[in-house]
Amino acid sequence: MDLGLSGKTALVTGGTSGIGLAIAQKLSAEGCNIAICGRDRGRLDAALKELKSPAAKGFVADICEPAAVAALVDNVIKAFGGIDIVVSNAGTHLPGRLSDIASADLLRHFNTKLLGAWELARCVTEPMRKQGGGRFIVIIGQAGKVPQANAIASTVVNAAQHAFVKSLSDDLAPHGILVNAVCPSRIKSPLTDGLKLYNEVYYGRSLEQQQSQWGAEVPMGHWGTAEDIANAVAFLASKRAEFIVGANIDVDGGHQRSIF
Repeated sequence: MDLGLSGKTALVTGGTSGIGLAIAQKLSAEGCNIAICGRDRGRLDAALKELKSPAAKGFVADICEPAAVAALVDNVIKAFGGIDIVVSNAGTHLPGRLSDIASADLLRHFNTKLLGAWELARCVTEPMRKQGGGRFIVIIGQAGKVPQANAIASTVVNAAQHAFVKSLSDDLAPHGILVNAVCPSRIKSPLTDGLKLYNEVYYGRSLEQQQSQWGAEVPMGHWGTAEDIANAVAFLASKRAEFIVGANIDVDGGHQRSIF
């Protein structure tokens, strides 16, 4: 199936490893020019080696800083002539209960996952509008739909991401800029290496052994991969998804039980 992505330019934040890198690889395979950003030049260079594409470039940027986001967008446009697709993937899971999370940590989490996406949207809206449209896709973890006492910070911030996506989609759809979310859960990635299973670390056990319980909660009976997320992103970025806007698509083997 031709997704119509050849020659498009995609900016993927948090693109140096895990889900972000898988998304960059998938979009590259579909013929996109790829811009990945991260805070560490060494990790960017390593990711570019994995991408193995002359049409991929790495940009150092901290998306918590509005000025850095503006410079990132300007630099990507200068390098490739425009931006057609933005995948906001920067940030990670912040575990802990209320008593565990300092306000400064919560603010940093918010700035990375929401303010970063906010500034990206502000900076790319006008260039996308002038070129006739684009795609803006936000990766949102399951805590935004499934509140958790031991992940209260991620619950609050991820829920705000959902509100942002829905509001932004209403704002930008008339300009042909389609905003959607992909919502992973139970996905194998570097993030899972340090996660606790029911508040215990199963030292010495493989991820597959740990999945014997977590996998039991997934109707499909096993975890997914970062490529599963990348496939969903590629579809939403494509011409095959031209009437999908304001949606949040669960990629989780049926794990998330929410109805929205």
